[in-house]
Amino acid sequence: MKKFLSIVGGIFLLIVFTAAGFIGYGAYMGNRLDASSRAYVEANVPAIVSTWSKVELQKRASPELREIINEHPAELERLFQKLSRLGVLKSLKDVKGESNVSYTADRDKVITASYVATGKFEHGEAKIAMRLVQTSGQWQFLLLNITSPLFLQ
Repeated sequence: MKKFLSIVGGIFLLIVFTAAGFIGYGAYMGNRLDASSRAYVEANVPAIVSTWSKVELQKRASPELREIINEHPAELERLFQKLSRLGVLKSLKDVKGESNVSYTADRDKVITASYVATGKFEHGEAKIAMRLVQTSGQWQFLLLNITSPLFLQ
């Protein structure tokens, strides 16, 4: 009986240490992904919204977003004309969000990130919500949503 309890205890300890290792690895990778996705947002959102450049968005768009853009180019043109009413970007602040890792049956590991920031523009402020996806180690925009009280006028 003592030998049996020793074996069960050893297996239990092995499970506990394995789980702790996975949790530690997840926390380490999560912090790295959060840092890189936040840096990507801070570097690339201004490139798009400073001059409201459709070309800059397309360069940074994920394949899924690029497909939507290519299907509806006139809508993107109208959207950017409307957004340009905000004027030139003065600052990007309060960047908040995090990255997530999920596993799916069809795509294996999927790394995404969601962020919200406040943009101070020439003619008002706007909330900028974005969703990123990491493809082949590179972050890309999956969604970019901009809302402002200026558009309610």
